[in-house]
Amino acid sequence: MVNSPALNDDDQMRFLYPFKVYLAAFGLFAAVIIIFLVLANSFDRAPKQLDLSIPWAESEFHTQNAIRFAREVGRITEGRVQITVHPGAILGIKGPDSLRAVSTGIVPMAEMAGFQQVGSEPILGFESLPFLIDTQEELRALYTILRPVVEEAYARHGLKVLYIVPWPNQNLFSDARPETLRDLRGLKIRTLDANTTELMDRLGLVSIQMPYADVVPSLAAGSLDGVLTSTSTASAQKYWEFITTVLRTNHHWISNMMIIKKSVWDEISQNDRDAINALTQELEPEFWAISARDDKEKLKLLAENGVEVLEPNPELQKSIRSVSHQMWREFIERVPESEDILDAYLKMTNRPPLKKEGQE
Repeated sequence: MVNSPALNDDDQMRFLYPFKVYLAAFGLFAAVIIIFLVLANSFDRAPKQLDLSIPWAESEFHTQNAIRFAREVGRITEGRVQITVHPGAILGIKGPDSLRAVSTGIVPMAEMAGFQQVGSEPILGFESLPFLIDTQEELRALYTILRPVVEEAYARHGLKVLYIVPWPNQNLFSDARPETLRDLRGLKIRTLDANTTELMDRLGLVSIQMPYADVVPSLAAGSLDGVLTSTSTASAQKYWEFITTVLRTNHHWISNMMIIKKSVWDEISQNDRDAINALTQELEPEFWAISARDDKEKLKLLAENGVEVLEPNPELQKSIRSVSHQMWREFIERVPESEDILDAYLKMTNRPPLKKEGQE
């Protein structure tokens, strides 16, 4: 039997060295994989930080609603989704810029007024047609038809609607105590959108369309005689420092939408998305109730600060409503998809269908 020669120390080292190198390389590779998995898991658990832009002051109920929503989102997701609310346009995004800001990724979220986005989606101006809606109950009825259309409009820009909440009914703030429409003609009035601008122009007032943030400086400078807005905004901006009366015209209703960029929404886990959707369904009715209550509270606050509350007499009310149906017709011509919505809404609220021009 032939015995194999024994390996000396040098031979053993030459044999074991490549094996040790292999083991070391494998260990290093395994360590890298483990570190990668740990980091990946850590990143997965890292909070989703979202900035939310709001043009309204922190004292506005819409902003307070958003702050509550953000707090509740953090709670139900156990901190996995964290929303930071930036009120008062402090991010430099005014109301009319909100849709573009979210769709282009400047911010992931914004709470915006639908009527201010009509340049991108004309149908969002439907609810602000003058004298179309008289009460919050009618507005709620309208949204059973309009909401899918609104959500689709935002979806075309890569956005998701989380919740919708109305402002209270709108008023005319000024120093006027009008008995007839002639008493208002020539006043320089801040308007909100194309619909209110057109309404004021047709009634003989001088419309100046401007966003929320520019109103107080314009009142202070004397470049405005009055403002179309809600009691909520008038109180937040302390209009009693500039004007003496509020005429309860109830000329239109408008709503705000809480919006998130769809691609950002999709990055949130399915479980957290489901929880947030359930939260919005719970909070939205509460937010509507807050809106109705806020109007009453702020009207009282305005009166306590010396603003006289006026109701238009029947003659004045008839005069300011006189152009509404024509404006509805013209809106339908510009936005044909609104015709079926209007027909269904008028039927739902037990009103006659809109007559064609010349029939009235």
